[in-house]
Amino acid sequence: MDRQIQNLKMAERGAILSISAYILLSGFKLAAGNLFHSDALIADAFNNLSDIVGNVTVLIGLRLAQKPADTDHKFGHWKFEDLASLITSFIMFVVGLQVLNSTIQKLMSNEVVEVDMTGAIVGVISAVIMLAVYQYNRVLARKVQSKALDAAAKDNLSDALTSIGTSVAIFAAAFKFPIIDKIAAIIITFLILKTAYDIFTESFFTLSDGFDEELLHLYEKDILKLPKIVSVKSQRGRTYGSNIYLDLVLEMNPDLSVYESHEITEQVENLLKLKHGVFDVDIHVEPSEIPHDEIYDHVYDKLYRYEAHIQAKDVGFEDLLEDKYLLIDANGNHLNKEQMLSIHQEGGSYLKNYQMISISQKSKLVTFEMDNCIHSSLWRRHETWQVVFHQITKKRVGQKSVISEKFDFVVPPPHS
Repeated sequence: MDRQIQNLKMAERGAILSISAYILLSGFKLAAGNLFHSDALIADAFNNLSDIVGNVTVLIGLRLAQKPADTDHKFGHWKFEDLASLITSFIMFVVGLQVLNSTIQKLMSNEVVEVDMTGAIVGVISAVIMLAVYQYNRVLARKVQSKALDAAAKDNLSDALTSIGTSVAIFAAAFKFPIIDKIAAIIITFLILKTAYDIFTESFFTLSDGFDEELLHLYEKDILKLPKIVSVKSQRGRTYGSNIYLDLVLEMNPDLSVYESHEITEQVENLLKLKHGVFDVDIHVEPSEIPHDEIYDHVYDKLYRYEAHIQAKDVGFEDLLEDKYLLIDANGNHLNKEQMLSIHQEGGSYLKNYQMISISQKSKLVTFEMDNCIHSSLWRRHETWQVVFHQITKKRVGQKSVISEKFDFVVPPPHS
C-alpha cells in the first residue's frame, strides 16, 4: 500500500511539471504575440491554457487516488486515476478536432499561410520544451506505472507535434512549398486523434472492469507449476489505477487439510505479488474430483493387493508404510517402521476373509486372516495410500473376523 501511494506522489511531479511548462509557454507566447503583434501566437497561448486544465485534472485525479478506503469505497479511490485519463482523452479529442477543422478549411480554401518567422521560432522553442517534458513524464509514468501520467505525457507530445506543425507550415510558406504544410497538418491531426482514441479505449476498458486475457493465461501457467494444485477453475481480474485485483478459484487435491490448503494459497499469493506485481488476491479453494480409481470397489481391490504386497515383503513394500507407522505384533510388542523393516522373516501373501470398512473418503479399516492370526490395518490416503497402523492378534478357536462381529455383515472377496 505504501509503495502505491509513494508512486502516486512521484507521478504528481510530472503533472506539476506539465502545468508549470504550459504556464511558462502561455506567458511567453502572450508576451511575444503582443510584442511582435502576432495574432497566431496569442491564439496559441490561449490554446495552452486549455492544456493546463487537462493537466490540473490529472493532478486532482492523482491526489484523490491516494485517499484511503472508506465505508463507501471498500477498494479505495484508485479509479480516480483512470477517470483523470478518460477526461484527458476528451480534451485531446477537442484539440485534435480543432486541428482537423483548421486543416479542412485550409484544404478547401487554399489559404496561404502567412510568413511569420517569429511564430515559427517560438513554435520550435515550444516544441523542444514540450518534447523534453514528454520524455520526462513518459519515463516517470513507466517507473511508477501511472496511467494518468502516461496520458498527460501523450498530451504533451500532441502539443509538441502541434507546435512543430505550425512551424513547418510557416517555413514551407517561406520556401514556397505549401503542400508540405497540408501533408504535415494531416499527419499531425491523425496522430493526435489516434493518441486520444488509445487513451480513451484503455481508460474506458479499465473503468468497465475489463482485463487482459493474456495476463490471466500467464498467471494460470505459473500457478499450475506449484504442487498439489489440480486446476485453476476460474480467474477474475480488474484494475484500480495501476493496482491489479485478482479473484481465483483453485481446485486442489481433496486429501489436503485446511491448513495445507491455506499454505498453498499463501504460496500462490506470494507468487502473484512478487513476480507479477498483483496488488490483492482473493482465493477460493475447491476439492478436485475424486479419481475414478478411488471409488469404493477400486480401493477395496487396491488395498487387498497392497496388503498382500506387504505381507509377502515384495520389493518396494516399505513405500506403503507411513513414516509414523506402528505395528503391534501377536506378542504385544510395539514396533515402528524402522524396527519392523529390520525384522527378516518369511512372509506370506494368502489373505483369508479380507474385509474393508470405509471410515471416511480417505481412511479405511482393513481386516484379514493369515497364519491363524487376525490382522487389522488402518489405511490413510494422502495423495497415495499408506498404512498407518497394523495389529496382529492370535485367533482364538471359533473367533470371527473383528469387522464381522462389530458390523454383522460380510464384505465380498476382492474382484478378480
